[in-house]
Amino acid sequence: MCGSAPRLFVSDRLTRSLTLTASLALGGGLLWLALRNADLEAIGQALASGEWGWMVPFVGVGLVSIAVRAWRWGLLIDALPERQRRVPLAVTSSAVVIGYFVNYAAPRLGEFARTAHVSRKADAPFSGVLGTVVAERVLDVLALALALLSVVALYGERVQGLLAEATTNVVRLLGALPLWVWIVAGLMGIASLAGIAVVLTRGRGRLRSIAEQFRDGLASVVRTGRPVQIVLSTVALWVCYGLMADIPLRLLGLDEAFGLGVVDAWSVMSIGGIGMALPAPGGTGSFHYAT
Repeated sequence: MCGSAPRLFVSDRLTRSLTLTASLALGGGLLWLALRNADLEAIGQALASGEWGWMVPFVGVGLVSIAVRAWRWGLLIDALPERQRRVPLAVTSSAVVIGYFVNYAAPRLGEFARTAHVSRKADAPFSGVLGTVVAERVLDVLALALALLSVVALYGERVQGLLAEATTNVVRLLGALPLWVWIVAGLMGIASLAGIAVVLTRGRGRLRSIAEQFRDGLASVVRTGRPVQIVLSTVALWVCYGLMADIPLRLLGLDEAFGLGVVDAWSVMSIGGIGMALPAPGGTGSFHYAT
C-alpha cells in the first residue's frame, strides 16, 4: 500500500503542471506588488552593509526549528494504531527538509513527499502518516491564529488598515490577470475534479481503508498521551520562527534605524505566516508581499 497510495493523492502530470503554472503566476504577481516601488539599488547597498555575522545564529535557529518540528511530528506518528517502534528523529528531520525543498518547486506537494519518505523509511501506512501531517498543520493553524490575535491586540487599527490595503491590491491584481491565467486555473480545477471522480468510482473499498488510516493519523494528536510535549514543542517552534524574523532586522540594522524590536518581529512573522499559507512556491511573492 505504501508504494501505491501516493498515486491516489498526487494528481497526474498535466494537473501538476497546471497547478505549478497557476502558483507561479500568483507568486510572481504578489512579488511584483511587493517590489514595484522598491529601490533595488538601495536594497543592494543595504545587503552589502549588513552585519552578516547574524547569519550564524539565524541558521542555528533554523536548524533547531527543523528538529523541533520533526520531533513533534514523530510523536504523532508514534501514536498511530499498531505502531510498535518509534520513528527515528533522523527520518522525520530529513523528511521535513525534503518537504521544504519540494514546496519550493510545487506548493503543497512537499507534504506528500515527506509523507512518502517517512512511510517508506518507517514502514508506516501512507494514509496514516498523511493524517499526522494534517494534524500537525491544524496545530500550526491554531498557533498562527493565536499569533495573529496577539498582533491585533498590539496594533489594532493599523492592522485593519494593512488588511484593507492588501485586499484592495490583491483584487486589483486578480482583475489585471490575463485570460490565459484564468484558463489555466479552470483547467486545473476540472482536471482535479475529474481525478477525484475516477478515484471515487474505481476504488471505493480501498478508499474506505485509506480514509480510516487517515482518520487515525488525524486523531494522533489526542492519542499521543503526551499533551505537554505537543504544546511545548509547538510553542518552541513558533518561538524559533519569531527569532528568525527578529534576526534579519538586526542583520540589516533595522532595529536601530527604525526602533524595531522583538514585538515588531513577532508581528512580521505572524503576518508573514498568512503569506506562507498561500499556494505560491515556497511562499515566494506571497510571503514578501505580506511582510
